Amino acid sequence: MSVNSVFLVALGGSVGAVLRWVADSIAPVSQAPIATLFVNLIGSFLLGAIMATYSLGLTSKESVQLIGVGLLGSFTTMSTYAFQTLEIGNSAGIASMAIYMSFTALGCPLMALGGWRLASALASH
Repeated sequence: MSVNSVFLVALGGSVGAVLRWVADSIAPVSQAPIATLFVNLIGSFLLGAIMATYSLGLTSKESVQLIGVGLLGSFTTMSTYAFQTLEIGNSAGIASMAIYMSFTALGCPLMALGGWRLASALASH
């Protein structure tokens, strides 16, 4: 890991975080899930595009660090998940991809619920 790589990821991450904040700020509270869905769909599309151009030799590793890891990593929670799911499907097959998707779709909200309940219980004592 080079200092240049860290700088690129940090720079992209700061821009992505601001863009995410702007997207959340524009949407009314009642529309927050729609804004999140939009951000995640756009981010997944853009990560797919940057990774495809990288695999074809059209994009540099530095561009992937800046845009893919930094900007899109902080902009969206779904872009990395979408790409890793695609990689599992391509390398290990559809069944493995479906298992990974199921564990993620069920596990993450359940863990969030567990964290919420634990923190609430600890705070009430």
